[in-house]
Amino acid sequence: MGGLLPCPAGVTKKFTDPMLDILVYLYESFRMAELAPDRDALEKRLFAAGFEESDINAALDWFAHLAGSSAHERLSHVHYRHYAAQELERLNEACRDELAYLVSAEIIDAESREWVISGLMALGGEDIEPDHVRWMTLIVLWSRGLIEHFTHLEDMLLNHEPGRLH
Repeated sequence: MGGLLPCPAGVTKKFTDPMLDILVYLYESFRMAELAPDRDALEKRLFAAGFEESDINAALDWFAHLAGSSAHERLSHVHYRHYAAQELERLNEACRDELAYLVSAEIIDAESREWVISGLMALGGEDIEPDHVRWMTLIVLWSRGLIEHFTHLEDMLLNHEPGRLH
C-alpha cells in the first residue's frame, strides 16, 4: 500500500492509485450523507482537493456505472470464482483469499464480489493488496446501499486479518 501523501487541500492520500484515493475520499466524505452532491459539484470538490481531472472522471464514471447497475440473477447461484489470467496477474493469493473470505462469511454476495474485482482491475499499475480489497468492498457495499447502518462491518473489514474472524 502506498504511504500517506499530503494533498494540496489537506486531504490525505492513502494509496498511490488516484482512483482508489478518490473512491475512498467519496466514501469517507459521504457515507453518512443522505444525498451526495451532483457530479459537477463532486468534480469541483475533488479538483480542489488536488486530484487530476482525468483521474476524477475515471473514478466517477466507474462509480456511476456501479451505482446505476441492476442485479444479475445468474450471479446469485455462483459460489466459486474462476479468475482470468489478467486477474491472476493483478490479484495475488492474499487478495483472492480475502475475496473468498468475504463471500464465505456472507459479507458480500457474488455480484458484489464481481464489482469489487472490477474496481480493483480498474486501478492503475499499483500492486493490489488486501487493504485495497477491503476498501473496494466497503465502497461497493456502500454504493449498493448494503452497508448503511453497519459501522461494525466497516471496522471488521478494515481491521481484521484473514482467518481471525472465522
